[in-house]
Amino acid sequence: MQQKHLSWIMLVSVAGVVIIGLFILLAVGVLHPTMSLIQPKEPITPEPQSISLIVSFSPSPTPEASPTPSPTPAAYPVNAVNLLINGTPLMALSNKDAADQLMKEYLSICAYENLSEAEHLIRAYIDANLSVVPVDGTVEYYSYEDAKAKLLENRTLIPVVRSVERAEFSVGTVETSTGTQPSLPKGSRIFRSLGKAEHQFGLSETLYKSGIAVSASQTHPLTRVGSDPVPASVENGSYVYTEAEPDSDHEGPTGPSAGDLKLIAPCKGTISSYFGLHNGVLHSGIDYALLPGDTISAPESGTVIFIGERRDYGLVIDIRHPGGFVSRLTHCASPAVDLEQHVYKGDPIAVLALEENNDNPHLHYELIINGIPYNPLPYLQQSSSQ
Repeated sequence: MQQKHLSWIMLVSVAGVVIIGLFILLAVGVLHPTMSLIQPKEPITPEPQSISLIVSFSPSPTPEASPTPSPTPAAYPVNAVNLLINGTPLMALSNKDAADQLMKEYLSICAYENLSEAEHLIRAYIDANLSVVPVDGTVEYYSYEDAKAKLLENRTLIPVVRSVERAEFSVGTVETSTGTQPSLPKGSRIFRSLGKAEHQFGLSETLYKSGIAVSASQTHPLTRVGSDPVPASVENGSYVYTEAEPDSDHEGPTGPSAGDLKLIAPCKGTISSYFGLHNGVLHSGIDYALLPGDTISAPESGTVIFIGERRDYGLVIDIRHPGGFVSRLTHCASPAVDLEQHVYKGDPIAVLALEENNDNPHLHYELIINGIPYNPLPYLQQSSSQ
């Protein structure tokens, strides 16, 4: 009985030891965190991690009120900048100097393009606030030429205001005054004056924005410049010619007095064709039969006012005499005088030309008085009789 009682005591003791052991294990392993909160230790700082810049990652979400900018792509140049227009990023450029040069060139192109010879640039400026900041990857990067092309394609991106002054010219119409000239052949006319129209000049200023005209003003109204207008003066011929006889010396109207002029024949030769209507065509002078190389002389003193070719007349020399008289000598060669040279009566001025396919060499002599051709013979005969 006593032995059974001892066995029971030992069993209870072992069980107590086991229970106490389990409690100790739980106290050390399970309850240790609670104990550490009661007796805190120094916090442990984690080792920093190395992150490459070329690695793409998404930033941690942040409140919408303060968004985190995207990282700058590695493709941008080192000194790249954002060009801001009124504080808003427009494009990225290689550097600040490129942005400055781009704005200068863009402004110059917009200011001076399409100006005519009658226009003058008064002023031009960019109508916006420009600034540059370090690139942040929020806008597209452009090369210099691509950026210039983009701006010129859409002028509203960076508006340019320019003021252009334009010269305005106004030319009026020329009025015509007509009259009748009894010494001029019917069906012909002579312009005594070509007339002059009224000329006016003024200035206007036009304001352009982004290449579009937005306003215009008249800075200097149209005002007459130069002399007063002059009407054109035209005289219509009324003289009716009859068919001239082969040796008609006095065909044609009577011309004005020669005054002190005493004209002589311009060469030594016989008259081969007279002044007048021949086969329905007016022959406005007299012809002298000559040989190529024969001398041609001045019929009267005067000034050489023309030397040059005139169609079928060949080389022509005109000599102006006093009183509105002009001697016209044609089919000349080897002129011995100069333009504006003064010549005296009888001075050699040229020789008769050798013209191809011309079996009738001759000097054609015209006497023109106040713009109208007259028969030279009455003046030559009159002179020889004095």
